[in-house]
Amino acid sequence: MLVDTVRASEFCFKKIKIIKIFYSCLLIILLFSLSACLAENHLHQAIRYSEAAIMADDGKTISKHSEIAKIHALLVQNQKNISSADRIHMAVGIVSLDQAIEKGKFEADDSARKAARNAMFHFKEVTK
Repeated sequence: MLVDTVRASEFCFKKIKIIKIFYSCLLIILLFSLSACLAENHLHQAIRYSEAAIMADDGKTISKHSEIAKIHALLVQNQKNISSADRIHMAVGIVSLDQAIEKGKFEADDSARKAARNAMFHFKEVTK
């Protein structure tokens, strides 16, 4: 009788251990999936704010939208799941946003728009 109780408890412990391993694996998969989704979301936000910078009326607004786009682009660049070619596009896009911010602050609207358009082009290359 005691032997049966010990066997039953060992079986329960093994079952609990298997369930813990299963849920741990499920949690790891979920975290990787969320990481990929967040990177994609920040990329879309960077594109969206770059487009807003292109459509803006004055240099200060172009600069503001470019700063927000740069924040999202930096978050994408820090992700580990993007390729080296995508990292290059992100880096060039971020440099273009820096130019858009600088030129927007000096009210060089056309140059700032051109730099924002260049950044948007490189960010869209990452989505392909």
